[in-house]
Amino acid sequence: MMSVLSLLQPHQRERLTPAQRDDVTREQIAVTFGVLPWAAAVHLVVTLGLTLYVIPPDSGPLPRLWPFLSGVIGLVGMCVGLAIHFNLIAPTYRMSYAFLIVEFAVVGILYSSLALVLYPILDDSGDLILTAASASITGAGAVATAMLRIVGLTWVLSNLVILGVAFWLQPGPEFERILIGLIVYGAALIGGTIVVSGNLESRYRAELRAASERSVVQMLLEDFEGNAGDFVWETDQKGKFNRIPTRLASEAGLDSAELQGTAWQDLFMELGTLRIPGGIDALMELQKARHTKTAFVDVLVPVRVHGEIRWWQISGRPRPGRTPDEFVWRGVGSDVTEVKLQSDEIVRMGRVDALTGMPNRHSFWTELERLLRDPYTSESGLALAMLDLDNFKSVNDTLGHTVGDAVLREVADRLSEAGGMSQLFARLGGDEFAILFTDMGDSSQVRTLLGRYIETLHEPITVAGTRLEIGCSIGYYLPAELPSSADEMMGAADLALFAAKESGRGAVREYRDSMKSVADRRARLLEDLGNTVAEKDLELELLPRIDVLSREIVAVEVRVVWHNARLGAVTSAEFMSVADDTGLAYSLGTTVFELACEAASRLPDHLRVAVAVSTRQLESEAFIEAVGDSLRRSDARAGQFELQLDESSVITDQSRAALHAIAEMGVSLTVDEFGAGFSSLASLSGLPFTRVRIERSISGAAPGGRPILEALVDLVDALGMEVVVSGVDSEEQLKAVAAAGVRTVQGRAAGEVMSVQAVALATAGRRG
Repeated sequence: MMSVLSLLQPHQRERLTPAQRDDVTREQIAVTFGVLPWAAAVHLVVTLGLTLYVIPPDSGPLPRLWPFLSGVIGLVGMCVGLAIHFNLIAPTYRMSYAFLIVEFAVVGILYSSLALVLYPILDDSGDLILTAASASITGAGAVATAMLRIVGLTWVLSNLVILGVAFWLQPGPEFERILIGLIVYGAALIGGTIVVSGNLESRYRAELRAASERSVVQMLLEDFEGNAGDFVWETDQKGKFNRIPTRLASEAGLDSAELQGTAWQDLFMELGTLRIPGGIDALMELQKARHTKTAFVDVLVPVRVHGEIRWWQISGRPRPGRTPDEFVWRGVGSDVTEVKLQSDEIVRMGRVDALTGMPNRHSFWTELERLLRDPYTSESGLALAMLDLDNFKSVNDTLGHTVGDAVLREVADRLSEAGGMSQLFARLGGDEFAILFTDMGDSSQVRTLLGRYIETLHEPITVAGTRLEIGCSIGYYLPAELPSSADEMMGAADLALFAAKESGRGAVREYRDSMKSVADRRARLLEDLGNTVAEKDLELELLPRIDVLSREIVAVEVRVVWHNARLGAVTSAEFMSVADDTGLAYSLGTTVFELACEAASRLPDHLRVAVAVSTRQLESEAFIEAVGDSLRRSDARAGQFELQLDESSVITDQSRAALHAIAEMGVSLTVDEFGAGFSSLASLSGLPFTRVRIERSISGAAPGGRPILEALVDLVDALGMEVVVSGVDSEEQLKAVAAAGVRTVQGRAAGEVMSVQAVALATAGRRG
């Protein structure tokens, strides 16, 4: 509760111009005149009551004349107040001010003088009634005149002085006590009048300042809308526009008058949002925010303007209204159609094979992972087939890549035409295709469908007048129990494909445990790694990381696919694990880092490029020297790079020394898949790590994962490091990790795998 001393402290006033001071005074006078008739009416009632019931009938004319004069003056004040309040007369504010001072001074003197006339002739009960009435009228007048300090003090002092004289002149100790009470009462009224008038005056000054600020803000908003592509909007709590932005009306293809009294929902209905894909979800998100009174950020809403689909990005938050029970919505919006189309194209480029239009390897792998995690998939009979063209290499070598590309497009078309609704096709790379089946009853059903593809591709293909015999071999895997990962399932189908090609062209083989073990595959990899891996056979892919607030790409992770002539596309995770065991990690790791340097030189300087490094690489002094040489030869800065190390890579003294050496170059370091191994945050203390990437199982997606994530974020932050969460595949997961304090994420929600060119396009204009 505010103390009396704080109330009596002088109010800090804004410097006002003479015109502004006049405006404040006018407002105070207007409010006082609004109260004056009621105060005068109370005064008339009290004086009439004193005349009729308190003054003795035999007291003579003077005691009755005195309250009559006081009442007449009060009646005049009431009439003038009503006339001014209802704009019947319009005196200047200075005349009004003077009238109020004179009115309250005269009425106060006349009324308080009653005490001098009546106390000598009244009995004890009459004295008591007169004293109570005088105190009440004095207090009521102080409240009525509190808006204007001079008027209020004039009223209070005129009453108190004359009443004090009247009490002083009366004999008896009771009037002495009443006089002391009057002094205390008067001091309270004077102090209260000063405080209340000061507070009310400060309030009007604040309102004047707020009105001036609103005028400035309005001017700035109009200037902002006139020079920017955004529009600023405001609605009441029901969603109806309080202010019609000119820019919004223009973007909607409507007149501002047509939007008057319109709500967001009505506008979107008129613009056909419900009939556009994504529109229902957007409106549901806006509706949820309105009902829960929570802010919403960057909601994409599709609209149809002049027959063309446009995309608006809208943000808003609730703000307090004029009363505690009211609120308004304020926010900004903009037309982001071009950005949305570019983003969709980038996403498409990351998911679709540019040559055939089929899903690419990453998109296919992602869908397979999704199906394997789906609890209903186990009942649907999931099968995976790998298809490789039998005679494609000779066609490519003898007739050229143009003919080879035409053959691949024709193969893709034939597969799509021969396929059904329960099949998903993808081009994995080169002449290798994948087919994913659902709802397969048994192996014979799969073989029947695959036989159809064998026959389809056995038909000759004519390109540029040349008749070509292509054909294909297919390996497939129909597991009795679903494997735990897409890599495991694709690996089994790939082994079946290898067996099919080994047994002759045009063959179909189902995976059997007796075919080839994982050791056989590693043996083939080891054999091929013994030869020099050509840089041209390595394809660089970039997996984006985004900032959860801006949704912009802030980093990319380098992934390399080795297009092996025998094994097809081999991921860097697979061939680097073999290289680690054979001492080839240095040469391959150097090649990968050189490719990353080349890619970084084509990307914005602020974009971090993350490269995975194994323990063997880290322990090689030659590798560290090669990193420095690659940085010096390229245009890339050391600060652009981030080396990702598995938890086990930091356990040896040699590794720790290497970490400090790399950090001194300016390259940042990240602990990869933290939580998958056995290290703790304490073990990272003293090491130059700047980031910790959390493996998917504790990313907050699973039930109960968020508390763990929040605790880990706090611990990592205390160590001065940043958390990166991988495996964030949905918008819900993205919001969950963002709520836990994570700023950077990776996964399907952040974007699919992209080429260097696609990343450069997505981050264009943000260099430096």
